Amino acid sequence: MTKVISKFENLPNELLLDIFTYCRPRDLFTSLFNLNRRLNILINLQPLGVDLGNALPKYLLDIHYQSVLSYAREQIISLRLSDTYNRMKRFVANDEDLGIDFETRKAILQRVRCLILWDPTMNSLYDTLQYANNLESFHLTSIGRARETPNYSHSLLKILFQMKTLKRLYLALHDSIIYDNGIDINTSITHLILNGCHMQHFGSLLRHLPNIQTLNIMCYNRPNLFSWTQENFDHTLYDGLSERILHLTNLTLQVTHTPFFEIEILLRQLPKLIKFSFSSLLIEDYSNGANWERVITSSLPVLKKFSLFINETHVPMRILIDLEKMIQSFSSFFWDRWPVVIEYYNEGSSKRHVMLYTLPMQKDSVRTYLYGVQTYPTQNSDNTYDLVPNEEKKNDYKKVYELHFVLHPSPPANVLLPNRAYTNLKSLSFTSELTDSGSYDSDAILIDLQKLFSSSTLANIKRIYLYKQVYPTNFFSKLLNILPNVQSVRISDALLHISTVAPRITSLTIDFTSTVVSNVTDILRQMGTYLPNLRYLYLELKDAQNIYIFLAYCLRKLQHLLDIHLTFHDANACIDQQTFLSWFTDYKALNALNSKVQVEFNDKNNRLHISL
Repeated sequence: MTKVISKFENLPNELLLDIFTYCRPRDLFTSLFNLNRRLNILINLQPLGVDLGNALPKYLLDIHYQSVLSYAREQIISLRLSDTYNRMKRFVANDEDLGIDFETRKAILQRVRCLILWDPTMNSLYDTLQYANNLESFHLTSIGRARETPNYSHSLLKILFQMKTLKRLYLALHDSIIYDNGIDINTSITHLILNGCHMQHFGSLLRHLPNIQTLNIMCYNRPNLFSWTQENFDHTLYDGLSERILHLTNLTLQVTHTPFFEIEILLRQLPKLIKFSFSSLLIEDYSNGANWERVITSSLPVLKKFSLFINETHVPMRILIDLEKMIQSFSSFFWDRWPVVIEYYNEGSSKRHVMLYTLPMQKDSVRTYLYGVQTYPTQNSDNTYDLVPNEEKKNDYKKVYELHFVLHPSPPANVLLPNRAYTNLKSLSFTSELTDSGSYDSDAILIDLQKLFSSSTLANIKRIYLYKQVYPTNFFSKLLNILPNVQSVRISDALLHISTVAPRITSLTIDFTSTVVSNVTDILRQMGTYLPNLRYLYLELKDAQNIYIFLAYCLRKLQHLLDIHLTFHDANACIDQQTFLSWFTDYKALNALNSKVQVEFNDKNNRLHISL
């Protein structure tokens, strides 16, 4: 065999460009930029996506400002910003302390094609959009700012619909958008995801999007807001849509408190749908298979894929649930294409829950009960379902990413959910409504979980979330025994009882906001003893009372820690920035922590982030 020694700089340009796609911007500009002129030329041709969000440690954020963004300002096509700790606010302000001048930051926003914003304030949002005027894709997620600013989305659509290059729009807001009749007609948007729109505005919104192809939208009416009946319904809300909306082939529609006849009127105007997914929180009308069969047959002639998910968690007692009639309505040959499953949980007058869905299930997160659910396949009885090939069964629930179980003190029957193939299940979460930890036996639950899931499925679980306070004795520690590869845990302080080393857990969220008084010292001891590889720590606190105890211990004992996030939930709880920074500076000096260890605060000083 001939031994050939090759040099990096002798590689062809095409291969180098391919290598650079796997490099982070800071690697390109701090490690490779000055290697030689040829590499510099190739680096300057490389399109870049830059993430300045919360996942980026503060010291690396500073490196981006000092060594990356100025050089890469003409190459950045995708940018992610977050306002949780005021990073976005500072990015769009004339702040001379950032290490990059304001004109360069504005130039980056003007050139960027994809902009992703996380939890911005209203002012930061509009300051950013005044410069980002060449967007092709815009993604906005608000996780709570809208609670503080009711006019959060005022004029937002008006600004976005004026963008002539915008093609993809994603708006995940806390509340419905504030619809403005003065918005322009936008002919460039082809894909829209919107999680809040009043149903009476839906038709008008569609008329302003004549080239929309794919739409995922949540529309709602508040209960009893309108007393629409089929006789007095305003048909002009949807009249003429079929002549205006010529390209919409993929629709995902979620509704609340909307009568079925209105959905039927809407679908008559959308005959070109090829894929249609529908969800509702109300079981009335929507649980009648004959209604859906009539609408699809008469109004959607080219439909190929249909998904139905009806989930009413608290069915009012005034509503009669006739399961036999419901099952029969979905038993015609028409439904062989989209078999339906009905799940029913009944605790008498206190709780009735009905979930109806087509297979394969399209939801990635499902809330259900470990015990007491009655399952009714409309096409196959439990016996004939066993005859269905395993490969087909694998597809039925492959999109389910998370299962959320509710534990009730007195389920109607000790019947376990059917055994199903959850091939992509990664997360298990539990909500306990127990008042007595002796209501269930931990060992019995674990045995039943092992019946419900295969060993390979349990081995794939990466996240556990436990909500509320009262669980069977030692439930969490025993749960870890059957879930060997869990990496992320969210748990209440009162439930954290670990007795064996869990080396795979790298992320831990502890909720200290309950009224139960916990042993802080014991919790810290458990983290230091049994979680040796903890990297990400999130503490949900009522106030700032014990933060110095927490931080002094965690910074000293948790050797692999990369991030600490603290949040104070009491209304007036906050931390004095100057006092904390004085303590933090002294602590770093006394414990020889390097300059990479930095702290950030949010605008109300009730959240802080320490990156190590």
